Amino acid sequence: MDIDGTLISPGMAPRQSLREAIHRITGERISFEVRHLAGYTDPGIVVNALDRLGISATERDGLVHRILTKYLEILAERYPHSNEKYLFPGVIDLLNYLQNARYRVGLITGNMEQGAAIKLKPFGLMDYFSFGVYGSDHHDRDQLPLIALQKVRQRFNESYSPVQVVVIGDTVRDVWSAHRNRMRCIAVIRHEERREAIVAESPDLTVSGFENIKTIRTYLETLKE
Repeated sequence: MDIDGTLISPGMAPRQSLREAIHRITGERISFEVRHLAGYTDPGIVVNALDRLGISATERDGLVHRILTKYLEILAERYPHSNEKYLFPGVIDLLNYLQNARYRVGLITGNMEQGAAIKLKPFGLMDYFSFGVYGSDHHDRDQLPLIALQKVRQRFNESYSPVQVVVIGDTVRDVWSAHRNRMRCIAVIRHEERREAIVAESPDLTVSGFENIKTIRTYLETLKE
């Protein structure tokens, strides 16, 4: 399950923290729009930012790591005090249902592992997830679902085929990464202007939120048949 835009709206603190980290490490200033962020891993976002700044590969030795380390430091300081972050309606109901129905529920997110914990801690969500796959596991989001299968096999001695996995996310890239790995995807459309692009990728189920989880529950239960 994805985090940003799916479970929570993190507000501007993460974006501002990353922008500040890049400035402190490189001396350069950069701005971010949603298209620079949505669906990418944190390492991928930084690499793309360095490309936009014209910083060549030969100048990047250790730079991505240093920027991400600084970003996490700034985020840990600022995020808990941000008044912009909020939990989407129905998230707790959905997570309680998944937990009670004994689904193996994990995170698949482009956030660094520490960043994911920072974002979810204020809402008490971490205990709902028995494992996680993060941008710190791989910079390529398409690799994260495969790593999820590996982690579940190693930690819980449970083996699942890709078609048994349902990815829940809010971006086109969530749908891409699921389908490229032969997995199913529930797309959460939080913004109407993104609907057309997401629907064009044929997610297996489309919802507008979690206020009424009956549709999701019915869909998941049909997969057991």
